Amino acid sequence: MAIARVTVGVDIGHSFIKVVQVDKTGTGWKVVKVGTAPTPPDVLRDGNVTNPAELGSAIKLAMKDGHIHTSHAVIAAAGGATFVRTVPFPKMSPNMLRDSVKFEAGRYVPGSVEESYVEAEIVGPLSETQMNVLLASAPKDLVAGRIAACKEAGLHVDIVDIETFAVYRTLVETHPHRSASTETYMILNIGGSSTSVTVIDKGVFVMNRTMPTGGSTLTEALRQAFKLETVDAEAGKTVLDMRELLVGAVVENPPLKVMASQVDDLVREIRRSLNYLQTQQPQSDGTEPVEVGEIIITGGGAKMKGLDAYISAKLGLPVRALGAFDNTNITNTGCAEGQGLDLTIAAGLAIRGQLKAA
Repeated sequence: MAIARVTVGVDIGHSFIKVVQVDKTGTGWKVVKVGTAPTPPDVLRDGNVTNPAELGSAIKLAMKDGHIHTSHAVIAAAGGATFVRTVPFPKMSPNMLRDSVKFEAGRYVPGSVEESYVEAEIVGPLSETQMNVLLASAPKDLVAGRIAACKEAGLHVDIVDIETFAVYRTLVETHPHRSASTETYMILNIGGSSTSVTVIDKGVFVMNRTMPTGGSTLTEALRQAFKLETVDAEAGKTVLDMRELLVGAVVENPPLKVMASQVDDLVREIRRSLNYLQTQQPQSDGTEPVEVGEIIITGGGAKMKGLDAYISAKLGLPVRALGAFDNTNITNTGCAEGQGLDLTIAAGLAIRGQLKAA
């Protein structure tokens, strides 16, 4: 009997590398191994790898940390240069779409289409003459740098996914109690150096943007305000609770006020995205503005206490902090702690590898 190939999900973040191995179960997946390692300083710039050898060594350390032994991986393209959105195309067959996608995509994809990997999938009809197409692209040099780093770590990259898809796969698409086809979600993936904002309207990706505020932004604000070492600022951040700012009384907590100033910048950007959806972006059927029903926050930056409650109070929308293990179809075998907020990307990539194997 053939032995199933083990394929791991490798999340190359600005602060940490996470490697996750999953096994298929009767109802979903179980996370059996997790490895992490710090991302070396300055090896990533706007999502691009500047030193594949150094990054490859860090990926090796993460593999060693998780006692993971395989030579196959699924990785993700990420950063502001990646593009994910459902756009209108003239009606055509899937074969015609494959032949003409680069010509049509040139109106939407940032940068050069010739220097990007572009994929398209028909979502459904939009009108008698148009159809909705999910368009995704990433610069070739961005992808090449990540593949080179994995090669340095002894890994063959089987699939290059888009980070946004991996997060959605973990938190919504495979979740037994979340309706991808009837609900509208905004997902905030709060990483080390940035936050990606994705809106999925009834299974249709209508917005994907990146904001330059992440967990390390908050840590750096504390470090500068109180002349701290980075490690001390990070430790101080973990004991702060944003809910203290919602009780109505004046809070005499200078570190918390520093955090509030940074989070309020993030809230303002989220509100701009919501306003854009209301004024510019038609619903997937073209009839009404998109109404976000729930905001999900995830990623390492979502670990801050009370952050979901604070954003909810500011925006007047339900906000929940969710990680990989809040999906009841994803089982934690004891190899990780907490909700798995920082494992949503890596888990989604590992699941993608399993889906390919199936």
